[in-house]
Amino acid sequence: MDNKDLNNINQQSLDNSQNQGCISRPISFKGKGLHTGRRAKITIHPSPVNSGIQFQRVDRKGQNANILAHWKNTRELPLCTCIASADGVQVRTIEHLMAAFYACGIDNARVEIKGGELPILDGSSIPFITKIMEAGVVRLGEPRKIFAINDAIEVHEDSRFIKIEPADKLSMDVTISLKKIGRLNWRGDVNPTLFADDISRARTFGRLKNGLLAQLTRFSRDPVCLGANTSSAVVVVRGDKVLNKGGLRMPDEYVKHRMLDLVGDLMLSGGHIQGKITAHSPAHRLTHALLEKIFEQQAYRELA
Repeated sequence: MDNKDLNNINQQSLDNSQNQGCISRPISFKGKGLHTGRRAKITIHPSPVNSGIQFQRVDRKGQNANILAHWKNTRELPLCTCIASADGVQVRTIEHLMAAFYACGIDNARVEIKGGELPILDGSSIPFITKIMEAGVVRLGEPRKIFAINDAIEVHEDSRFIKIEPADKLSMDVTISLKKIGRLNWRGDVNPTLFADDISRARTFGRLKNGLLAQLTRFSRDPVCLGANTSSAVVVVRGDKVLNKGGLRMPDEYVKHRMLDLVGDLMLSGGHIQGKITAHSPAHRLTHALLEKIFEQQAYRELA
């Protein structure tokens, strides 16, 4: 999807208000999940102030199928962010929609979902952002929750790490190293308008051989990549060759997609995080662990 798809979006509504927001009317998306390959439908509904982002499995009647999108409710699954209710009802691959909520200033929403995984659409956040902004965002009468980092917090896993330090805005310095592609880095300030205009267009990616191997997981409990193809992801072969028509959307699409995932996962704080993030090969589980450490150590202050 090109920048022309954002021409009709009111950019003022993306960045100028520090008040909470919700969508003005219900909108729906449907399609296959990236990992399960199964079709699902979601409908995003307006929700009251301070209600947060709630996912509701409408195909699990009789169970506690309401799940708050919060780091306390995460469950580890491969290559995605998954949340679960106390009854074990799960919704996976929520990170791209959560990143779209960041861009659009959506703090409160009820997301009805029929299925266990969100539709992957084109593998980025831009389809969500475009349709949300076309529907319109309503500003509510309470300020957004902003968590400003007071103390440096760091999480390591072998050579991977993510660190956050005090700062007066959200900024990122993200590095990834990909075999036969090399080291990629992006650094700078991040805000909803920049995210919507640029970072949100970056698609999930993977090597063709990994997708083929993933077919072997078809009967496993936690399948991966069964819905991956050139319509839903960047598919890489023979070192650095991209199978997708038109190639990459931007030279640094790979590292920007990792940033997209990171922004979506930070929304599991229940608000917006303010601090300087430095990360090398970030992963969903590392970001979840970082949030847990921030809040358990009370390394933040909530801005009024």
